[in-house]
Amino acid sequence: MMKGLLAGFAIALCLCPAVGAAADTTYTDSSVAVDTLLFDDTGLLEGTNPATSPINFEERLTQNPTGALFKSMLIPGWGQLGNRKYFKAVLFAGLDAWFIGSAIHYGQQASDFREQFDASTDPTARNEFYDLYLDRKDERNKFTWFAVIITFVSMFDAYADAHLSGYPKRLDDDAQVGLRVRPSGRDGFLAAVTVDF
Repeated sequence: MMKGLLAGFAIALCLCPAVGAAADTTYTDSSVAVDTLLFDDTGLLEGTNPATSPINFEERLTQNPTGALFKSMLIPGWGQLGNRKYFKAVLFAGLDAWFIGSAIHYGQQASDFREQFDASTDPTARNEFYDLYLDRKDERNKFTWFAVIITFVSMFDAYADAHLSGYPKRLDDDAQVGLRVRPSGRDGFLAAVTVDF
């Protein structure tokens, strides 16, 4: 059985370089520019740049996307400031500060209840202090996880916004608040208020 496994392994090793060499011989001509948007007959992409456009949108980025990610890792909201997304910056910084402050608050309470538990001699009081200690410790852990999650969301939001910051805005992107109304069946309508940020 061992000889069969070794033989199969040897055959696989012999075939792998041949597959790799065969893949290396495939060439594509990159000098031919093909517009991949020719099939779009819906008119949805009118006014956009074709796939062969010489415009380099990376030159227009507000900041380096990786830099934005690391800025938001250090201080949530800092990467959004570089992307000129001020509402998001305040939102992420405020949520992270609140979660960290709550974690510190509940951590201090847990420490106080632990000290009262250790100092108490009455079994009923010890049980009560221990239950309070566990409750505050769980709250501390919950808010710590919330702060970590907000930091990760802030990091990847800053990274994505930095990548998208170089693309030109459409004409209808200037409105910050919008109202959309459309009919709904025979008897009513649907209304939506949108806020762009």
